[in-house]
Amino acid sequence: MRERRSDMPEPAFPTPEIEQWADAWQAARALTYDLLRSLPYAVMNFSPHPGFGTLIRQIRHVGEIQAAYVAAITSGRLDFATRPRQRALEQSKDRLDAFLREQDASLLAALREADAARTIEWHGTQATLLQHLMYLLQHETLHHGMWVFYAKIAELDLPESWRKTWTLK
Repeated sequence: MRERRSDMPEPAFPTPEIEQWADAWQAARALTYDLLRSLPYAVMNFSPHPGFGTLIRQIRHVGEIQAAYVAAITSGRLDFATRPRQRALEQSKDRLDAFLREQDASLLAALREADAARTIEWHGTQATLLQHLMYLLQHETLHHGMWVFYAKIAELDLPESWRKTWTLK
């Protein structure tokens, strides 16, 4: 769990559970930032299979999916089709990092304004706000597992944070 400075006010999330989720999200996303920062750009175009995207495309993808989740918090409906792919983000690790940070700021701002009772239409079913957020966290950690696989195949060193968090060698 992240520590708060004592002179900073508590963030105003709708419920303690959503605040806990935000802490878990920031910890998971910190791992994504560590991976992006640690790998040289030259290996970011690696893919273990033609059916999978490159590392940098995968990282761009998690940011774009996050943008759709954020939009659903305010609209009440998840729609991936309204989000265009931003392939230009793949041309620079710095540009991709900035994009992810923008998405994180948008997400936390949307959560501070969210109604905890909000339901979100998920392709014909309804999800609570907390369920919706859990799906997003699951998506991020699913990709973490994929990226470990990518790194192992390409014989890339993972950052220390990954080795400690996921008990990797």
